[in-house]
Amino acid sequence: MKKIALFLIITLSLFACTPKQNETSSSADDAAMADFKENSKTVLEGFENFSKNDLNAFSAQLSDSVKVHGPAYGEEALASKTIQIQRLAGFHKLLTNIKANDIKLLPGVDELTFKPDGGVRAYVRWTDDAIANGAKIEHKFYGVYQFNKDHKIVDIDEYFDVNGLIKAATEPKK
Repeated sequence: MKKIALFLIITLSLFACTPKQNETSSSADDAAMADFKENSKTVLEGFENFSKNDLNAFSAQLSDSVKVHGPAYGEEALASKTIQIQRLAGFHKLLTNIKANDIKLLPGVDELTFKPDGGVRAYVRWTDDAIANGAKIEHKFYGVYQFNKDHKIVDIDEYFDVNGLIKAATEPKK
């Protein structure tokens, strides 16, 4: 009986000394998630505006000082708002029926704490038709977006095979 009582006392002591897990998020985390939700709307509107070739509306979602890290080889230099809009217009010269499908938006995270920072990460499967050769094209896209307090995009980092997309849209029919 003494062994059972001693065992119970030790067990209860261990549970009593175990720190309680943090079950609630901080108000900073809550604010970052609220920003993420609002900023996600901006990203979705941007995809819709790009699909409709409404680049004026798309441009309004970008801050004037936006920094764009393009996906193509040789685009290591940061692009401006004007250059980004020109690049997007170029896609509309090559493609029609542009559509974002299977959109998955996830919160951006601080690189040190891995806590939400209000940014948006987007995984998208785009489909479109090539104007020159009629090819039906499907390609994957990943983008990372940072925002200012007005929910305008201030930084874009894009990842997709832009050269493969251009090749598929422009090579002669087989």
